[in-house]
Amino acid sequence: MLERTNLGWPETPFGSVTRPVQKPATWLTGISLLWGEAGDEPMLMGAAAVLMKIHRTQSLPVSAPLMNFGFRVLLPEAMGETAAIVSQLDVLLVQARRKSQILAWHNGADDLHVLRQLPRAEGEPRHPGVTALAEAWKDRTIRERGTVHCVDTSHDLRPAGLISDTAAAHGLEPLKSFAGVQQQDSAQDACEALAEGRLAAFSPDALAGSVLSSALATALLGGKHTGRLHWEEPLSLFQAMSEAAWEAAPSFLGGVASARSE
Repeated sequence: MLERTNLGWPETPFGSVTRPVQKPATWLTGISLLWGEAGDEPMLMGAAAVLMKIHRTQSLPVSAPLMNFGFRVLLPEAMGETAAIVSQLDVLLVQARRKSQILAWHNGADDLHVLRQLPRAEGEPRHPGVTALAEAWKDRTIRERGTVHCVDTSHDLRPAGLISDTAAAHGLEPLKSFAGVQQQDSAQDACEALAEGRLAAFSPDALAGSVLSSALATALLGGKHTGRLHWEEPLSLFQAMSEAAWEAAPSFLGGVASARSE
């Protein structure tokens, strides 16, 4: 399993009792998953979380050159790593449910359904984060005290469907390489390349750029829906990622880094 992150404590991004200094913050979390299919089995080809600090009550302006966000991307580097990625994702979801104020997920119910249906080894425990959020997604108007406000950016903002379509409808400029069905096609191509051992055709940077761009769009849309973020249209996701997260996928986003080193 591969990991790309800019977080100092990626396994405890919202804070830890072991840290010497811990400042309370209001967090917005965006989640995105990429799926492929190997035979009849779904394979997780990427999972990404984007974390943003937001104001507790006010809407903050965001712009591509000045955008600041944390990210964690998990990718397979071989077949059979879906369970390992889900385990890491679940740890993050457990924390986000209690420590993040807003959690945005595009078509979250669909992803959570697949996560719950994945085969588990005998004796393997259920994933508490996935289970709790899947239950919460059944009626997002009801919140248990002390838990996150769940936003489904597909159903709450519309148009329902692809994240790139919803993003474009709300003034976000998606990455052209992964707009529309190209995103799912690239994930499936990567899945087939791994399954067939064609490692030269497998690009972790492409997967990282794709799933991270979706997580960033989802976080921004969740912030807009809840009145915490606003921007001048159009807001380029590529520019924002090139400035703040180029190291996640340098072959796709490394232009800014290269220019700075010259």
